[in-house]
Amino acid sequence: MPVRITPQDTPNPNARRVVLDRPVQEGSRGRYFTDPTACDDPLARTILEVEGVVGVMLLPNSVTVSKANEASWERLQPLVVQRIHRYFGS
Repeated sequence: MPVRITPQDTPNPNARRVVLDRPVQEGSRGRYFTDPTACDDPLARTILEVEGVVGVMLLPNSVTVSKANEASWERLQPLVVQRIHRYFGS
């Protein structure tokens, strides 16, 4: 079954929350990543590899993505959603 993804705005215009219909990680503590080469999580790493993404926070059922000031959500959001779908095999 394809993963259902719901992007949401946040109070920070450089961050978007992406809510999923399945667990992103185990446990309730969030994990934040900024460097794809030092990242030990494959989902966070694949999102961080998108040009313009500067941070990824993994929570139990969502991912918050931070972008560079000059990057646009119009370009980034479809790329992030595509990588999440690919990660979950949908």
